[in-house]
Amino acid sequence: MPDPYRNGSITEPYRNSDPDAARSDQQSNVTTTPGQQAIVLAALFIGLLLLGVQLWLLTVALDLYLAGLAGPIWSLPVISGLIFLGGLFVLRVLKKQSPPRA
Repeated sequence: MPDPYRNGSITEPYRNSDPDAARSDQQSNVTTTPGQQAIVLAALFIGLLLLGVQLWLLTVALDLYLAGLAGPIWSLPVISGLIFLGGLFVLRVLKKQSPPRA
């Protein structure tokens, strides 16, 4: 059975058959996988939610500290710092993933 990718009837994502094509032609040749936009939006939503939780924790910690209740509040900034480190870890893991090859 002949390979449909070789004769140009099916275009692979991130692959352009003509390297001399204009940049706009190369961009129009790129297709996304089904559900990719939903995954990106879900990741964005989770990131914004964690950012909101982090800011809320720091605000509560500062409010309690200024009220003179400095004893039990140190766990709040620690949790906020752990959320920050988790975000850095996720970025590092995502950068290690190799992009699709042409």
